[in-house]
Amino acid sequence: SLHDALPILLQITILDLTLSGDNIGVIALATKNLSPKFAKKASFIGIAGAIGLRVLFACVITQIMAIQWLPIKLVGGLVLVKITWDFIKPQTKEVECDVKKADKFWGAVAVIIIADISMSLDNVIAIASTADGNVLLIVIGILINIPIIFYGSQFVANLMKEHPIVIFLGGAILAHTSFKMILEDNITIKYLGLSNTVSVIIPWAFAIGIMLYGYLVIKKLEKEKTAFGHNT
Repeated sequence: SLHDALPILLQITILDLTLSGDNIGVIALATKNLSPKFAKKASFIGIAGAIGLRVLFACVITQIMAIQWLPIKLVGGLVLVKITWDFIKPQTKEVECDVKKADKFWGAVAVIIIADISMSLDNVIAIASTADGNVLLIVIGILINIPIIFYGSQFVANLMKEHPIVIFLGGAILAHTSFKMILEDNITIKYLGLSNTVSVIIPWAFAIGIMLYGYLVIKKLEKEKTAFGHNT
């Protein structure tokens, strides 16, 4: 009945929103170099694809979860590490000019979908367990959040253009998420046998490292700008 469904729906929506913070960051990072029109389109297609796959996952997640040996988190985490690095690695200016808009556009869409799926695995699991496998509730809960993710990511992308440090903040959040996922995977736990403290420290260490790296990169760019300003 609706009376029973509402609290669950509310729970799913809140859960989904809390877990969509990283997704907003990914979309913003992926679309920050696209023109506003293309950025909107890429966000929309990327979110739609990712949401579709989330719903699909939510429906089969109980079966997936039954397969204990699947290193889902490890694989997802490693994919995210690669995506994080692509965002924060030093940009070469020359390459920018050769890349066709279309490549960049579909590249952004692909990044959004891949990153979203990697990150959504644990929130789909959380949502599926909250909804007790009720697919309709899962779908409604996920749909409610689409506009929030869509507009949230555009807001963050604009912030990134104005304040480069936000890019590294996004990178830091992603790094934390990815290493946390890697260290939570069954295989990692079994073979590395890290203590809880170490498992908590490692993701934070990477996140802080990225923030420091970002700070240094921005300082260096500012220095170059000032030097360039004096030369002209």
